Amino acid sequence: MIRRSITASELWKSFKWKKFQKMLFRLQKRVYKAVSVGDKRKARSLQKLILKSQAARLLAIRQVTQLNAGKKTAGIDGKASLSFEERLALAENISLHHTNWKHQRLREIPIPKKDGSTRMLKVPTMADRAWQCLAKYALEPAHEATFHARSYGFRSGRSAHNAQKFLFDNLRSHCNGINKRVIELDIEKYFDRINHSAIMDNLIAPSGLKLGIWRCLKAGTNVGFPDQGTPQGGVGALRSVQW
Repeated sequence: MIRRSITASELWKSFKWKKFQKMLFRLQKRVYKAVSVGDKRKARSLQKLILKSQAARLLAIRQVTQLNAGKKTAGIDGKASLSFEERLALAENISLHHTNWKHQRLREIPIPKKDGSTRMLKVPTMADRAWQCLAKYALEPAHEATFHARSYGFRSGRSAHNAQKFLFDNLRSHCNGINKRVIELDIEKYFDRINHSAIMDNLIAPSGLKLGIWRCLKAGTNVGFPDQGTPQGGVGALRSVQW
């Protein structure tokens, strides 16, 4: 058992992560270009390649087990971390079931808000997070091609600071900022009420990935609103698509 563990450890540490990232990025660029020219059929075929890619699977598992801020938060299975052997076994499991992934229930953690109320953080298991991260790799480049140039919410490589800089550059006096306005809107409980059918209708993805996303949505539904809302606490693929 100890020997097997050492072997798994050495194998995991020997992976060429930078090479994997370059391989994944090349596929993602091809997905982006296909959607940009309106060839969604080709984009879906390329997304299947990402889901089948060993590099993408291993990067997804590495992301949720080693790099993410919530890597030590356990799901309902109680696992807050995975051994090297468990990571390799998970990679094999995702390889076999990536087109038919079944989500487990979510662990609910109440988070207090400034107004005195609470919001429910719904945490998936480590395995579900890894599958969601793999799904994110396939979904993001397709939907990046459809977003507005000045959209900053839940997009890879963008943040509130980018929006602040754009506002600063366009509201200064020499840009005639005195005649411009900033309109702030707060859509209350947006992610608690977004319709599941609307998400699925706008999703650019092959059928197997759509099935997994649908199950992911249903795993985190509110009892009072079974056809609405997305779980807050997952990897974030769905939010990128919605925004």
